[in-house]
Amino acid sequence: MSAVPPIPKRRRRFGEAGALGGVLAIIFWCACGIVAVPLAGLFTLISALGTQGAFSAIADSVTGNSVSTQMLRFGLVPQAILFLWAVSFVALTVLRSRHALSVAPLLMIVWVAVSAFCQFSIRALITPDGATIMDFAALMPGLLAQGVGVAAFVGYFKDGRRPRELYTR
Repeated sequence: MSAVPPIPKRRRRFGEAGALGGVLAIIFWCACGIVAVPLAGLFTLISALGTQGAFSAIADSVTGNSVSTQMLRFGLVPQAILFLWAVSFVALTVLRSRHALSVAPLLMIVWVAVSAFCQFSIRALITPDGATIMDFAALMPGLLAQGVGVAAFVGYFKDGRRPRELYTR
């Protein structure tokens, strides 16, 4: 047994190759927020109603066949997928796993597709004759903005220097 203590690894500083920084750091901290907000809401609900009361409140709000509960379900599905993306992104970033380069963009593509489907489904629920071309025109700017954001994210993870340095050590 050696009497010399082990020398700790030097921490990477902001801006160094392989360090979390720049746009990647912004995405990481936003993902942390996406994880934290629903958890805080859930813990607040549990502290106010107890475990059984919180479970009953959630189950009662998403069960049923009324238009409002169907709209709620269609609205929660994209949020659940975005939460799943954020949890996986934070975990893979903390672990510096190379799988983040493929999993994070794939989950974002799934999110934008599900989000588009759910937006059209909600629009079809609230219009008496179903969705029309005018509904498509009304939803298109938001869907295009989401698509452009996801395309930029995918491109950044495919070709960006900082993600390759961080996740491939």
